[in-house]
Amino acid sequence: MAKISWGKCRLFTKNADVTGSNAYELATPIEDSTELTPTKGDKLEAKIEGGENEDVKYKRSTYVLAYNIRKAKGRKAPFPAVDGLVDAHYGIMLQPEDDTCEGFLIESSTVGVDDTYTTAEGAVWAVQHDAVKAETGDTVKWGTVKVTTTGSGTSATKSVTFTEKSSAESGDTPYTVTWTLDETANTNGAAGDTSGL
Repeated sequence: MAKISWGKCRLFTKNADVTGSNAYELATPIEDSTELTPTKGDKLEAKIEGGENEDVKYKRSTYVLAYNIRKAKGRKAPFPAVDGLVDAHYGIMLQPEDDTCEGFLIESSTVGVDDTYTTAEGAVWAVQHDAVKAETGDTVKWGTVKVTTTGSGTSATKSVTFTEKSSAESGDTPYTVTWTLDETANTNGAAGDTSGL
């Protein structure tokens, strides 16, 4: 059991523009390629004579999640893209190797997928999610991401649930989001969402 959110992660995504769309799990990214990067908002300074600040204000930070997925034989593209552009917003959840550690949820993002190639890695999809402001709360929400199975046999369904940490710690009803997983899609790509491929 880990103490921090490192190691092999799992990524789950769904079309945020289509109500009721199912989620699917992405292929495991290339080692050490998954990175969430914040950009600090612009700094505004209210100067007074002598050059001192009477007040300082920051605009909100923005976030980009980036990762690379190899184009292995039989693997479908992670998102339907034309010349790097994906014509829909996608939500994404990241579950760390130890699912009791903190992962995160980005409820909506603009996605770019670029084709790259090196002799060391082969053909790769370089994926970038530019997070879009959430309807409520933080743009990137931190908490636990759990996969559960309901039922058994042919009637079994899997879902992935995010539970926000901050609301649970404050004693408020935890903010949760549950996505039904598309069982026809697996870690080999975006089966069931192949438009534009």
